Amino acid sequence: MKIQDKYYLEKEGDDFFSRNFEGKDVPVLRHNKISILECIDSSNIEFNSIIEFGCNYGDLLNFFATKRSKTAVGIEASKKAVEHGLSLYDENIELYHGVISDNKISNDKNNDGKFDLAIVDDVFSWVSRESILQSISNVDRSIKDGGFLFIRDFKPHNFTKTRNHHVKDDDVYNFKVVGSHFQILLSTGMYEIISENIYYDKSMSGNYLCDNQFNYRWSDVVLQKKSTDFFDDVSKL
Repeated sequence: MKIQDKYYLEKEGDDFFSRNFEGKDVPVLRHNKISILECIDSSNIEFNSIIEFGCNYGDLLNFFATKRSKTAVGIEASKKAVEHGLSLYDENIELYHGVISDNKISNDKNNDGKFDLAIVDDVFSWVSRESILQSISNVDRSIKDGGFLFIRDFKPHNFTKTRNHHVKDDDVYNFKVVGSHFQILLSTGMYEIISENIYYDKSMSGNYLCDNQFNYRWSDVVLQKKSTDFFDDVSKL
């Protein structure tokens, strides 16, 4: 496992949970998850099974499990968040400790194409560059043909990286890529945009303030996966 992914799995994931949630009352659904719910609802997509990579304690998964989804599975780098989520929602959802590039669900080939919807909320930019393609591959493999993918991610106009100021003893960065990470999936020809909301939001960037306004541009996008349907047939002359 690459250094940055391992750091989140073994330390920063728990540290993030402790800073923001440990010992505090948690809402039924956090504000950032409400906006994701609204985006998915407005896309008018249908799904029965869902997986979320970077789900924290699983509040959004639990909402879907109690309202519409028969299967709700989450992958989370914070062991504390997983334990907290299971204490709250154990009857409704499955939570596993891991990172996108290495986790129990992705490592089992029987789970390939198992889910109607995958959610990746502000996670890809924190993934080690050495494992970003493996991470994207694992997300793709989890989605059945005809299924959907929601991604919340930065949408800058150039490649930038920002050091995580909470991490004092290692080099851990937030990596922003041109046009958002979902462009990597679009380039395969296997995904099509169902809906996209582009907006500027400094509050979600926390203390990572800078003089580049594009670093505050975000994208909430819903993609549909179809292995070959988005390719045009071309006849040989």
